[in-house]
Amino acid sequence: MRYIKSSYKDDPIRSLFELALFIFACNYFLSSKKKENKAELVTFSQREIDELCAEWEPEPLMLPLKPLEKWQLDSLPEIIGHNGSHVVMKNHESKVTNLASYDFLNLNESEELTEAARSSILTAGVGACGPPNFYGTQDVHVRLEEDIAKYLEGDLSILYGQDFVTAGSVIPAFLKRGDSCVVDSGVNLAIQKALIVSRCDIEWYDHNDMNHLEEILSELQPVLDKQKPLKRRFIVSEGLFANTGDLALLPKLVELKNKYKYRLFLDESMSIGVLGDTGKGIVEHYGIPRSEIAITIGSLALSLASSGGFCVGVEPMVHHQRIQSNAFVFSASLPPYSAKVASQAIKMISTNLNGLGKSDLITQLHEKTAFTYSKLVGVSDLFVVTSSPQSPIIHLSLSPSFRERFGFPSIYGNAHFLTTGKQSKSSNEFNQYYNLESFILQKIIDQVLEKSNILITRSKTILEQEDLPVLNPHLLVNVNIGASNEELLSMVEALRSAINVVCSNISNENDLIKLQDEIFDY
Repeated sequence: MRYIKSSYKDDPIRSLFELALFIFACNYFLSSKKKENKAELVTFSQREIDELCAEWEPEPLMLPLKPLEKWQLDSLPEIIGHNGSHVVMKNHESKVTNLASYDFLNLNESEELTEAARSSILTAGVGACGPPNFYGTQDVHVRLEEDIAKYLEGDLSILYGQDFVTAGSVIPAFLKRGDSCVVDSGVNLAIQKALIVSRCDIEWYDHNDMNHLEEILSELQPVLDKQKPLKRRFIVSEGLFANTGDLALLPKLVELKNKYKYRLFLDESMSIGVLGDTGKGIVEHYGIPRSEIAITIGSLALSLASSGGFCVGVEPMVHHQRIQSNAFVFSASLPPYSAKVASQAIKMISTNLNGLGKSDLITQLHEKTAFTYSKLVGVSDLFVVTSSPQSPIIHLSLSPSFRERFGFPSIYGNAHFLTTGKQSKSSNEFNQYYNLESFILQKIIDQVLEKSNILITRSKTILEQEDLPVLNPHLLVNVNIGASNEELLSMVEALRSAINVVCSNISNENDLIKLQDEIFDY
């Protein structure tokens, strides 16, 4: 009692109250497992259990394919064995030149990368066995982060196990409800989903329209300046746009973000290993310091022939992600061999330089891209090249006159996300015209493959999953340095012939009806 009185200053009521709380807590935690109401428990016999199991029908993991969609699954090429610039396809007799891959530098066929992967697997296995903060980080991951930061001239970099979730983790780590984000309306699906998850306030500017961007920024400035406390502000764009193949106007973006006090978020997935003398992306292409870009993300699965994604920037930004980015904290780390391969790919690109200080691999890609682009411009009156001359993914679209003749709309899908900044509660419906347009392109792809043993591809967008309006489907010719100029010329001639054969049979609405009948028999 003397101890209690001295501890609680002669306040026994407090002691009794705490004792009561202690007894209640012990009773609550020790008896919680025994409070089940036995009368409410239902006991089944083995026969009843078997009957219930027999009646149970599991829900499908995905929606069933409609008859008009089944051809899209059947049209996917199946490659047997190693993937590279020349591949073996199922149900095809001879080797095929692969112009449908994003491996622009043909590093999938590099013996150096194969050996790097092999040596890493022998020493570290095939999995990292945990998230980066819990057992998942190994020496190869640390080396790769250093290599990326040095190569792209940033302070630090951070790795992600999957490239698609990189944007979906980085953007919500910095942008919250009430923050402002001004976004190019041509961004890819990963950025769209990331913006939805972040719940920030979104304003869309017309694709690559800097006048419209400045108009929006000037209108927002007085509103945002009055907010207390000040909210975060970002401009979001891609370097080389995946959906259109054109380049962001980076000098103007940098000028506007400095003028209106915004940070710039740039997705360089398509431009790293493609643009610039040494493949450092669109910043090197325009001669702009990386320090002007607050956050740069990219993919290791394209030109670097590996897997996963990365983010590069200033030191505080990277450290913040190590405790706030969901995919970094909770997802499995990048496999060690993927990290080793990416480091070796960066070394091959950045060390094999010619007398002018340009990367040999990047120079070859630029030459083949320029050569192919020049041959495809004017390949047919029925198709137009819509991508930038610097893009190794050359986009060809049905000409406006051809599309207008059959009433194909300029865009597909709803504009709810563009007008409200919020995800629509209902998904886009199946569109017959989009399906027909895609089928026309697939018939051309099949003709090119049959005539020249060269595989090209097309944009494969699932309309029901898109939030932004979708452009009409494009033919895609993905240039890589493993294809010779003779093969590229052969592709151009085969494409010209295929376009004439396929499109000459489509002259009126009845031909479209016949085309729809062909879809069922594909």
